[in-house]
Amino acid sequence: MNFFSDDHAAELRELFFESATELLQTLNEEGLELEKRPEDQEVLRQVRRTVHTLKGDSAACGYTELSELAHALEDVLRPDIAAVSKAALAEVVLIAADTFSSMLSAYRGSLQPPAGEELKEQIVSLTKKPANTVRYKLQARFVWSEYEQMVVADALGRGETVYNVAFSIEPQCPMRGAAMQLIRNVLQDCGKLLAVAPDQSTLSNDLDVVEAAIASDNSEEWIAKKCRIPSVVAEVLVQKAGQAQEPADDVLDIVRHVTTPQEDGTETVIRAEETLVESAAREVATPRAENANSQIANDTQPASFASMSETLLRVDAEKIDSVLNLVGELIIAKSMLHQAINEFEKRHPKDPLKMRFSDAMAFQARIMNDLQKSVMKIRMVPVEHLFRRFPRVVRDVAKSCGKEVNLVVTGQDTDLDKSILDMLAEPLAHLVRNAVDHGIESPAERINDGKPAQGTVTLDAYHQGNEIVIEVTDDGRGIDREKLIAKAVERGLIKHGDAVVLGEIETNNLIFHPGLSTAQEVTSISGRGVGMDVVKTVLEKLKGTVSIRTTAGKGTTFFLKVPLTLAIIKALLFRVGDRLYAVPLASVVEITRTTQGALHRVDQHEVMQLRNEVLALLHLHRLEKEQAETGKMFVVVISTGERKFGLVVDHLVGEEELVIKAMDDHLVATDLVSGASILGDGTVVLILNLSSVVAKLGKLQMVGATA
Repeated sequence: MNFFSDDHAAELRELFFESATELLQTLNEEGLELEKRPEDQEVLRQVRRTVHTLKGDSAACGYTELSELAHALEDVLRPDIAAVSKAALAEVVLIAADTFSSMLSAYRGSLQPPAGEELKEQIVSLTKKPANTVRYKLQARFVWSEYEQMVVADALGRGETVYNVAFSIEPQCPMRGAAMQLIRNVLQDCGKLLAVAPDQSTLSNDLDVVEAAIASDNSEEWIAKKCRIPSVVAEVLVQKAGQAQEPADDVLDIVRHVTTPQEDGTETVIRAEETLVESAAREVATPRAENANSQIANDTQPASFASMSETLLRVDAEKIDSVLNLVGELIIAKSMLHQAINEFEKRHPKDPLKMRFSDAMAFQARIMNDLQKSVMKIRMVPVEHLFRRFPRVVRDVAKSCGKEVNLVVTGQDTDLDKSILDMLAEPLAHLVRNAVDHGIESPAERINDGKPAQGTVTLDAYHQGNEIVIEVTDDGRGIDREKLIAKAVERGLIKHGDAVVLGEIETNNLIFHPGLSTAQEVTSISGRGVGMDVVKTVLEKLKGTVSIRTTAGKGTTFFLKVPLTLAIIKALLFRVGDRLYAVPLASVVEITRTTQGALHRVDQHEVMQLRNEVLALLHLHRLEKEQAETGKMFVVVISTGERKFGLVVDHLVGEEELVIKAMDDHLVATDLVSGASILGDGTVVLILNLSSVVAKLGKLQMVGATA
């Protein structure tokens, strides 16, 4: 029977996928923490709660395979198994995270989910271990109901001696109900039975502790000896109760022997109390049965979607993009209105409406800027959402390579556009894997070089002007320049003669060529040369740059610079011939003028002297196949990566806030243009892709010089 309409069921499933993705990320983090602290009971409880929530949510959506597998995993998330298995339990948790992720992907695509055989085998291997005796502390609480407290208080008031007695049941005891009756009989032989828990109505097959209060004239030693029932009771603890004693705070530790499941398949059910604080916080007057029922309800009820914070609102990214697109259209309309007002002022300079138009325009511009910033903030998310996945990546790669690597993450609060963040996931994963596989040395090699055996990979993010900079740093061996050049010559990427004159930047950038790898052998992690070119390609799509700084023997740092957003940018407009172009204002260093006589040619490149440095020039008129004008010319100094270039243009138009419109491939069959925009008067402006322009014009000028 389906209790939801198709639309509501689809919404429920989509909400489940979103929350499940977050739960799996949390499970990965908790698994890594459990690996560091395998005996920490609080970490184990956190893992169990996460798995329990995932089990309940998946069952609510009808994904029984995932729910049953999560239920099986819950069975091994116990203190006794954690004490025996150590790091093996953390490994099972991480395998479970991967398995659940594969199942979610299958559910999303309406495919048959994987069976999770590896996870099932790991769970069986933990539960089928030989018998092992482990001593650990079980919390015993003498928390009586209101009526039981009155009975105990009356006995104390009459001057009788009252004892609190706790029994731990033998794990091998096959009949727990019979054990309870035997314990009652022994207690009545010891004195007058005042209270006992659990009562007959709440007996269960996993009974492991019995608590009682008796009034007796016998000594503690006599009662303890009398209460030891062979093959039924493992340990007995007897404590005298006092009048001033608070039952809820009377917490006793009982040492219990726990035997894990036997090889012959017979299982002993062991249940450890998980929340001492929760129990101690209960009111003394609350009946025990009511407490037990509420505790069972809290532990077994699946986590509800409605329990999520009401201050958060999940909105589809396409809806935000639609709002942002409308804001962009409003910005174009603002530009059109601004031009109309300027035209009105020219035609009617003394008209009194001129000031009213100007005031209205200023007010609209202020509201428009605030609206734009608000919408942009909605799209911004902390880079922490991206960084959270890399501790697991570093751990898995380091383990497969036999290395010890620590990941240090800073700058998690830096905000970045969600669309850019999603596109950066793949290139950052390549850089982090390469840092561990190529950069960090083996422990023996590091020790020989005077370094600590454990290497360090650092992820950092920070603002720099209108850009975000993400650094990936390792303290490994650095990039071997000679080996990199030799590989490039071997692959025919450069000639042997050209390799001699390559600078440091050009040499480092060779690593981004497709198919180039300095790995000694091809592994499942790297060695095919298909990773670093992906990094550069994605950064170019994002209108960003990637640069390298490396020192032999000390390490390497990759700098990824991307704009805060891809939707709206401030740009510098200029003309070359009859065409109007724009470049991001963040890439413009300065604007200068020069003459044809001040230009020189060095190594087949046209250059000019700009104060104390030599600036390579790129003539944009070459793209138009026109002749350069004589006399004075404008030079726009731009920065791409670690280098500066000068763009020679005909006329400067000015600064403008542009709404970027993506270009279809059949409209613009070139990578020199990254997008277009529309000005207020309807003029179309092309936004240049600076990295492609620099590469293209550099080749054209070299060809022209040799010809």
